[in-house]
Amino acid sequence: MRIRGLSVALLLCVTTSLIATRLAVAADSKTETFITIEGMHCAGCAKKVARKLEAVKRVASVKVDAKTGIATVVPAKTKTVSPKSLWEAVEAASYKPTKLTGPSGTFTKKPKS
Repeated sequence: MRIRGLSVALLLCVTTSLIATRLAVAADSKTETFITIEGMHCAGCAKKVARKLEAVKRVASVKVDAKTGIATVVPAKTKTVSPKSLWEAVEAASYKPTKLTGPSGTFTKKPKS
């Protein structure tokens, strides 16, 4: 009986942790910007794009996946990042952004601001 009680407590703890993680991810996804990028094929490409995106004002962190061709940009806390600046940063890395989705909307052409 004691083992079952321990198992239930462990299950409850794990479930609570998973729910908290999902809520945190949902909150982050409201502020994150996702950029679909054409032409990346290796980790070197991803690093080049990441460096340019990290240099954009108000960016806290960047994750670039060359396999999926998607960059995820997280702004500094309580800040908003200019979609145009992100688009131009990808272009400055010599790659072509094809879609940008974030708090300011979804763009398939360079945003005006």
